[in-house]
Amino acid sequence: MSAIASLLGLVPGWIWAGLMAASVLHGCWIGHQRDGASNALHELQAAVAKVDLARTQAAFAANSNFRKFEHQQAAAAAELEHANQVRKQAAVGIDRSNRDDVDGLRRDVAQLDAAARRGGLPSAAAYPRELAASRRAAENARGLFLACAAEYQEVAGSAQRDVIDLGTGVGFADLVQTSAPP
Repeated sequence: MSAIASLLGLVPGWIWAGLMAASVLHGCWIGHQRDGASNALHELQAAVAKVDLARTQAAFAANSNFRKFEHQQAAAAAELEHANQVRKQAAVGIDRSNRDDVDGLRRDVAQLDAAARRGGLPSAAAYPRELAASRRAAENARGLFLACAAEYQEVAGSAQRDVIDLGTGVGFADLVQTSAPP
């Protein structure tokens, strides 16, 4: 130890004081850097936590909106399905009603045919032929009427021209009589 003490004695005290001050300053500087790094790490961790929280909230909101959209789509699909079922049931009801009406009319025609045969009258099966003949006669009459109407229009137009020509002739005759000297 005496060797160390003799070595320490060779260095003046103010150098030792400077070395000690430098060592303390170095320790303070290192501590300050460590505290700054620790604070920066805590700030970074807080920023990462905020970003994670914002990402989680955005994901939750997107998931919630998607679920709401899915729910709305499912409700709309269910409503459309219900409307289609109602339309199908209404169509089935109308179809059944129409079939019942047709069946009723067939029964009525069959009853009328039976009554007509008992009374010696023609059956309802003969009526379509008579109806076709009546339609042909009505179409012929309609064609004749249209031809007559066209001819009447032509005669009326000719008569109108004759009236105009006669009026012009009478006017000219009056003009000639009044302008001629006696």
